[in-house]
Amino acid sequence: MIERILIPTDFSESSRYALKYAVDLNNVFKARLFLLHVLQDFTEFSEYNLSPSILPQLYLEFEENAAKRLEEMVAHMVPADTHCDTYILHGVPFYEIIQFSKRENVDLIVIGTRGRTGIQHVLFGHTAEKVVKKAHCPVLSVKHPDTEFSMP
Repeated sequence: MIERILIPTDFSESSRYALKYAVDLNNVFKARLFLLHVLQDFTEFSEYNLSPSILPQLYLEFEENAAKRLEEMVAHMVPADTHCDTYILHGVPFYEIIQFSKRENVDLIVIGTRGRTGIQHVLFGHTAEKVVKKAHCPVLSVKHPDTEFSMP
């Protein structure tokens, strides 16, 4: 029985599509939805010499922006009669997604397969791929319909 569904989002079109897919799927399960955004830990980018004094302000601004975007997604994409909680975590996205899913006893993770592209993909890795490989529960990877395959 699927009672708890986690939908990680990086606010890309792909992750928005995954949320739509999870909402449609939830018409069958009537599960509790968890919409999660993970703010990347800036300490991994020490080569940029970010001043420690500006980090708290940056985190606060990013967190406020993420909270607004999560609220907007729920308001526009999740039916009012559906239970959907929003969460913001700090850290390495794939790790935080997996830890959250264990902590909350999630039954299914629905994740977009295509988020960041180009240099962002190289810097952040492919979160969806790591979640699929390491998650304790089933993961439904949802490809955005506009995504085209191209040979590397």
